[in-house]
Amino acid sequence: MIIRGITKQDFDYIVSVFDHWWGGPSSEKASPFFFHELGQYALIAEEDGCVIGFLLGLVAAGAQTGYVHLVGIDPNHRRRGVGKRLYQHFIERCQQSGLSELKAIGMMGHEASARFHTALGFTVKDVNDYAGPGRARVVFTKQLIAKQA
Repeated sequence: MIIRGITKQDFDYIVSVFDHWWGGPSSEKASPFFFHELGQYALIAEEDGCVIGFLLGLVAAGAQTGYVHLVGIDPNHRRRGVGKRLYQHFIERCQQSGLSELKAIGMMGHEASARFHTALGFTVKDVNDYAGPGRARVVFTKQLIAKQA
């Protein structure tokens, strides 16, 4: 498995398979904004020349926090460490950039996501009204130790 930066061809492919990978109409979550404007931290997992997963991550200008917006894994490659490898690579890039924290947001009730993030050293906190009134979310955070490149 190779983890690398995203290309426009990769993004176009992700949009074409997104609804299949996520099991329903959700492709609007893969906004082109996360490729065209914030793609510096977006990653692709590739195996034998095929995209098998992606991580759309970003760092806001002047921020000390890396943010994982969206992760998708080809259903035929789940439970094989693809997500873990994408996160590890993203964490390393954030550390090399001198960031002090990593953050991801999840929907309430997704226990597998909570277990995954906990296994990677994230803390898990349910936050009422995070996404607006009556829209609770799970906030995952991980403190980072900066590494020099």
